[in-house]
Amino acid sequence: MKKQFDSLADLKRGVYLWIVPLIVIALILNIVMQNGYNEYKMNFIINNALTIWLFLSWVLLIKRRWVKFIEYSCLALITVYHIATFFDTVAHYLLPSGGSLGDFIVWMPIYIVFIFLTLGVKKGLTFSIFIFLLTLVDGLTYFNRLSTESMDSLLQYYFANFVYIVVLYCAQHIFKVYAEAQLFKKHAYLDSLTGIANRHQIDGWFEKKLKDSKEMNITFSVIFFDIDHFKMINDQYGHKAGDAILIELADLIQSNLAAREWFGRWGGEEFIIIPTVTGQGAINLAELLRETVATHDFQIVGRLTASFGVTESLPDDTIDSLLSRVDEGLYQSKHRGRNKVSSVS
Repeated sequence: MKKQFDSLADLKRGVYLWIVPLIVIALILNIVMQNGYNEYKMNFIINNALTIWLFLSWVLLIKRRWVKFIEYSCLALITVYHIATFFDTVAHYLLPSGGSLGDFIVWMPIYIVFIFLTLGVKKGLTFSIFIFLLTLVDGLTYFNRLSTESMDSLLQYYFANFVYIVVLYCAQHIFKVYAEAQLFKKHAYLDSLTGIANRHQIDGWFEKKLKDSKEMNITFSVIFFDIDHFKMINDQYGHKAGDAILIELADLIQSNLAAREWFGRWGGEEFIIIPTVTGQGAINLAELLRETVATHDFQIVGRLTASFGVTESLPDDTIDSLLSRVDEGLYQSKHRGRNKVSSVS
């Protein structure tokens, strides 16, 4: 899965959405393989009831409804089903006919995953060991009366169960580290106030763009802008109001940019855009954004304006030279009376 998860809860939900259909398939196969309703009446009813409940749970998980309740109820139902079926299989199938526990060995990993995802690492380990011991005690009760084939199957089941617990106990730590690393990575490059890219991310963009520019002999444009008289707004309305304006402005600009255009907060009330267009196209985009800001009614202060600087990369540019030039464009817009777009080449 290439999808990136924002939290451990998100990762867990993603895994559930894969596991639940697999369990449903296993139950359906079990129903199909039974010899008929009359011979396995109770199993038939339990299998169908559990299948329907798991399917409904899967739908609710997709809709993000009652997630915690679904987790614990599904675990409880599957646990009861697992223990009851194991006890019944050992007593009424392995003992008299000398069969094997093939299905249990195949589907055991999914059940153990369910346990650890629902209960976490420590509780999951305790619970899975408890279930393992229950089945172990039951199996040992009949062990001396089983055929060689049945004993071999039972031993394979216990060994596989133990291995699954150990492996998934370690895997749960990996899941947690992965989710936390993805969350840290995401927020390391995001501005905590506006939710758009921060200065660290913008630096990375510039490095990539300058490298591509030199290697492929292409140019790119940069748009630099800030809110006019922002200090006066903070002084008059307070810093909380100023923060709200920055958030609203970031959302406004973002909604007017294409998906592949990069937009971030450089610092304070200053923002940077690396558009997909260059030259006159970048100037036209800056003009469009300037007009969009000027005609927008902000919730707290009403109308505001912003000044823009635009520049195009040069073959020998560094990040500092590029920023210096686009900052000069912004300065010219301020000098010309603000609410302007100035291009510097």
